Amino acid sequence: MISVLDTSAVIRLFIPDGEIPDRLEEFLAGVETGTNIALAPELMLVEVTSVLRKKIKLKQLTEIEAEELLILIQDLPIRHMPHQPLLKGAFEIARDYKLTVYDAIFLELAKQKATHIFTADKALASCSEVLLD
Repeated sequence: MISVLDTSAVIRLFIPDGEIPDRLEEFLAGVETGTNIALAPELMLVEVTSVLRKKIKLKQLTEIEAEELLILIQDLPIRHMPHQPLLKGAFEIARDYKLTVYDAIFLELAKQKATHIFTADKALASCSEVLLD
């Protein structure tokens, strides 16, 4: 199975501030054995870094904890895809579904390369049900 991992889903693996998306841990076990492939746009690493900075500002993480989490997340077996080829489709998805372009990039990647997206974002999950079914 090939799936896209959204920033919200990846963060939930390390910071328990909500539910981990259904079947994500099972999917990642399959990634480790080579039966599944995890994809994300390169943008995911920028978003993760931004979330970690916000957690530091809110005093939910220390600088050291955030740096360690960033290393762990960078080491996940995720294939990071360039987002430039996704921009046109993401622009249209953002327009049609009233999403941010950031979220739409994940959906466009899923549309092009996968059949599923793991996300903890309810709006993104709803759009993915329409776009990916």
